[in-house]
Amino acid sequence: MNYLDANFATALHFNIRGQTQLAEKFVRKNSAPFIFSELAELECRRAFMLRTGKPNSENWTRLMSLVSAGAWQRETLEWKRVLERSTQLIDRFGAKLKAGTLDTLHVAIALNSGCTRFLSFDNDSNARALAVSCRLKVYPDLTAHEKGRVVR
Repeated sequence: MNYLDANFATALHFNIRGQTQLAEKFVRKNSAPFIFSELAELECRRAFMLRTGKPNSENWTRLMSLVSAGAWQRETLEWKRVLERSTQLIDRFGAKLKAGTLDTLHVAIALNSGCTRFLSFDNDSNARALAVSCRLKVYPDLTAHEKGRVVR
């Protein structure tokens, strides 16, 4: 299964240079289910609002139609399990990776959902390095700088 980080989902709904074409290519070639968490949905809502200035833009309606049609599986959060997994990740990787709290939550949700791939363009936050440190595959591939931050 594929975990959709909010920035990846956003790239599929706005023309973002260097991201949209890669995201569309991945979706076309991949048949594994796409997991869209409530956390990613909330982050997308904010990102879409900032980009369009409207709470229910055409872009937002298209995203929600993917969820309601089942093309993207909405992952209801079991907060206790997510927080326990996040705590484990912070204890294991926190001192070396310094990933942010929301990024750690996203990786914990991906792991708890049984995802094998983490889809994200955020190569500045350590979310992708954390995902790889947890043995998730990432798309797009890690940059050389990110590879140097992976903890084994």
